[in-house]
Amino acid sequence: MRQLLLVALAALMAVAGCSNSQSAGETPSPAQPATSATTSNPTLTTPAPAAPAADCLDGRYRLVRFIGVGDKGTFGTGEGGDVAVTFDDGAYVLRGAGEDPIKLTLAGQSADLLVDGSISGDYRTAGTKAIFTVGKGTGSATLSVGSSKESVSMAQVGNVLAPDGEAGLACANDALIVTLQDVRLEFGKA
Repeated sequence: MRQLLLVALAALMAVAGCSNSQSAGETPSPAQPATSATTSNPTLTTPAPAAPAADCLDGRYRLVRFIGVGDKGTFGTGEGGDVAVTFDDGAYVLRGAGEDPIKLTLAGQSADLLVDGSISGDYRTAGTKAIFTVGKGTGSATLSVGSSKESVSMAQVGNVLAPDGEAGLACANDALIVTLQDVRLEFGKA
């Protein structure tokens, strides 16, 4: 069982890569609303303009889901849990209460990630993009597969869940999507 746990931890880190930072010259783009033609009106509808990043990054959001794609197409997802992020005038704090784990699916395996700590960082915005920098982390996390458990550092958690680098932003109806190079973080207003 310990080997399965180590595989899940390795997959989590592989999905995140060493860092979420953007490669030079690459620009992520948030998912754009689809346009559609109707039979009564054959013209395409124009999507509403994206909200400025400064409007998106305000207040407290809970992590709803993350989707990560790593090297060689490694794919992982996480849903639920008690992780939330608070954005406040150029600074953010990502915090897990340590009571409700994130349900992970990594490399075909299921695991739980219980985050009991926080990671701080800062950001600056421009249009519909933001540049995030991860700061300090305190606390710990536990990755569980069945009855086996492994400690995970907050730095490792930050590699996956804390925004770091250039990101595209989209927000509407109390939802926020942060699209980094290899991780898409989906939040709901808390």
